[in-house]
Amino acid sequence: MKSFQIFLYSSSLIFCFFFGIGVGLYKWFPFEQLHVLKKTFKNTLSRKLNNDELLVELAKTNNIQIVNSLNGTKSLSPLIKSDSMKFISFSDNQSKDIKSLISSINKRNPSLVVHLGDVETFPSLCTDSYMDQQYDLFNSLNAPVLFTPGDNDWLDCLDEGKGKSYNLKRLAKIRETFFSQNSTLGKKPSIVENQRMRGYPENGRLIKKNIAFISAHICGGNNNFDPFSKQNTLEYLQRNEANINWITESFERYKDASAFVVAIHANMHINKEIPFLYEKFAFTLFELSNKYKRPVLLLHGDIHDFKAYQPMKSQYPYLHVIQNFGYPIFKALEIEVNPSKKIPFNVTKIIE
Repeated sequence: MKSFQIFLYSSSLIFCFFFGIGVGLYKWFPFEQLHVLKKTFKNTLSRKLNNDELLVELAKTNNIQIVNSLNGTKSLSPLIKSDSMKFISFSDNQSKDIKSLISSINKRNPSLVVHLGDVETFPSLCTDSYMDQQYDLFNSLNAPVLFTPGDNDWLDCLDEGKGKSYNLKRLAKIRETFFSQNSTLGKKPSIVENQRMRGYPENGRLIKKNIAFISAHICGGNNNFDPFSKQNTLEYLQRNEANINWITESFERYKDASAFVVAIHANMHINKEIPFLYEKFAFTLFELSNKYKRPVLLLHGDIHDFKAYQPMKSQYPYLHVIQNFGYPIFKALEIEVNPSKKIPFNVTKIIE
């Protein structure tokens, strides 16, 4: 009987301890260190798989269809005529092996590369010389490069002694460096339409094989909404309105497109309750997808983990989301766009 009481008491203590860990009761417990350890282990495991094996593993839990040798999926109907193409997407240039990734991308001779921001490291260096290096890196890609800035690239540039407006000076430098021409970056630039006249040359659009590509400048972090800075918050509000107008005009401009790809940096958490910073833009995009009844891919970085899914499928059946890899896993995605397929946006190759 005494042994049973000891066992019952010990079991209760153990249960209470692990329950406390689960709800975050013990502030001293090394949650962050364990999270880092778990992520390191996960990354190590993923590196042991070759990229085709990794893609198959990801397909089990993401909205991707794979058959045989990654050739794509069966068309819904042979009678449906559709435009299709492949392009490459990646984000984060913080790796010492970034030139190796660029070389791998060039070997595939892509028709378009989409970069989703964070060319800067974190914490950001925020120097002109580093930005010039990134500009040269983009122009070493043997394809048109559609680039949208991330929070590391200007929003996080809050160096001591330079004031809260320093990030806006870095934003001006980004526009001067990467968006001085009405064209993409890359060795084979394509002409783009942009929002230069309104002050947002980074918002660009182009169409390839009747697939519309639209970039909108939406950053992760706080997207420059800052209760302690009227200047920053005003910048956020004005840019948010410009982004909404831009995608609305762009969908109408390309209303006969077979599909739309919208490239932003921020994760808008659209599988959960959407933060107010992104809410108005997000629901504008959702309603546009229903209005034009074409497949729409929202492509973003920011979170650094791969994910492909359809949020709110019953309400917005045309909307798809692909979240790109990022630091510390440096990989690019080759994405096939084929509106005649059951899943119109499929990752066909992981590149490193």
